[in-house]
Amino acid sequence: MSFIRKADRVSHDLLRQIVAGEVQPGDLLPKEDILAKTYGVNRSVVREAVKLLEVHRLVRPIKRKGTVALNPMGSLSPEVIHAMLSPSPGAFDMDVLADVLEIRAELDIHMTGLAAERRSAEDLEILEERLRLVEDSRGDIHAYSESLDQFSLAMASATGNRIFLMMVHWHHRVHSELGDLMLSVRQPTQAHMTGLKILIELIRKQDIHGVRSLVSAFHKWATPRLLAAAALRSGTPLEQIHDPV
Repeated sequence: MSFIRKADRVSHDLLRQIVAGEVQPGDLLPKEDILAKTYGVNRSVVREAVKLLEVHRLVRPIKRKGTVALNPMGSLSPEVIHAMLSPSPGAFDMDVLADVLEIRAELDIHMTGLAAERRSAEDLEILEERLRLVEDSRGDIHAYSESLDQFSLAMASATGNRIFLMMVHWHHRVHSELGDLMLSVRQPTQAHMTGLKILIELIRKQDIHGVRSLVSAFHKWATPRLLAAAALRSGTPLEQIHDPV
């Protein structure tokens, strides 16, 4: 196993412990030599793993004290969100998933409304081209999903707000960690394509209210289906699902 892969493995396990609360905020991580022995690696691997945790804003080295664990709620790292979403392989934390879907819906509604309000003629041309690529990829569900990602990036770009572009990239990274769960609401059906075409037409007319209503309706349809699909995989009783939308 390469140096980087070893560091990633150690970092991921420590990240999971911090997110799960096994290591509490304010706790000191074990010394380098203890961690090295625990994971069967050398101290340079441990140092690299700790640096990765710093990138995720999960630890802070303090001189003459050690490495202190931070509150994971202060991190926006997709890896931290994924550890919260899926605390063990194949399982989902339904409350965290509901929180993510709630934020996703609100941001999507606001983003598409701004795109309709602010889009330029060039933005509209790009959105129409991305829509054609979506339609052309209907024969492959994974290609269809990837083309939808590109469509949403074009939508974010049309808002003229760079933070929306960053948030879309963030969401895509989180979604990629969920495996094929998102495919349950990204089926290349005629109804889905029709909805996207209506969305483009509303954006063409700069019908902000219509765009927001359409996207809101989609999320009201999609959210319970995503929660149900996650519950079935996790073995969670459907009656325990909380629908945030």
